Amino acid sequence: MSVGSALRKRRNELEMTLRELAEEADLTSGYLSQIENDLVSPSLKSLGRLAEALRIPVFHLLSTSLGNPVMRANERTVVKWMDTGVEVVLLTPYRDWQMLPFHRTMAPGEATKAVRLERAREEWYFVLSGTIRVTLTDDETFVLSEGDSIHIESSRLDEISNPSEDTSTFISMMTPPQL
Repeated sequence: MSVGSALRKRRNELEMTLRELAEEADLTSGYLSQIENDLVSPSLKSLGRLAEALRIPVFHLLSTSLGNPVMRANERTVVKWMDTGVEVVLLTPYRDWQMLPFHRTMAPGEATKAVRLERAREEWYFVLSGTIRVTLTDDETFVLSEGDSIHIESSRLDEISNPSEDTSTFISMMTPPQL
């Protein structure tokens, strides 16, 4: 299913007009029509606003059809995260399930602020190599090294960073909110 089809399907489920959705997502109805007809590819930032207005995780709009459950290393999808310049590698063909696993590499000194979604969800990080620092909203900070993991509520996450002089890699799993 394409992004446009998934968007139209969810909008119709909610009995929203193009204009209503466009207003709620702070986009034009013309641009939204182009997205639904697959004439343009929206940024993840626009998709994020649409997903929030449709009360679904952004990855529901990027879903793939059921099929082969195996994700081969050379078939992985790289997704750019909003306008942050961050790229994550998806580790599953199913982007609309409750669990979203992905692989991420962080450059030395790199830091990424948390992006808040409408409802809290869970996040789990496992460090494959190097070091990552996880800073929570209450100024609680954890430094994780190879083999360490952390499991938190997304609403508490403030920042993920690489405080070291070496590249760090980790696997993360997120559970988007249920409909």
